[in-house]
Amino acid sequence: MRRGTSEYEAAQEAMAEILLERARNGDWPIQYGKLSKLLEEEGHNAPAHSVEMDHLLADVSHQESPDGTKAMLSAMVVLKEKGEPGAGFYRLAREESAAKATT
Repeated sequence: MRRGTSEYEAAQEAMAEILLERARNGDWPIQYGKLSKLLEEEGHNAPAHSVEMDHLLADVSHQESPDGTKAMLSAMVVLKEKGEPGAGFYRLAREESAAKATT
């Protein structure tokens, strides 16, 4: 699955819906594997610890808060072993912080 394709955009929308619904219900955090399984049930292939998952999480966070004023939805997704987001989340947070500092 590649960014910019209809397949990717459909997976991004599905992920946003899943995370937004869970946020509304206070049903978080969610583990990467569980999110991957929910996406798979909707016909999208985004393995838990893959580049596709990283890209989708980053894009969903940007989609839901393009100006960075809302919490990043990707913060809801955690590692099973640690109960905290993975390295991709922290990388994205640093990038967002740096972008705000330059504006």
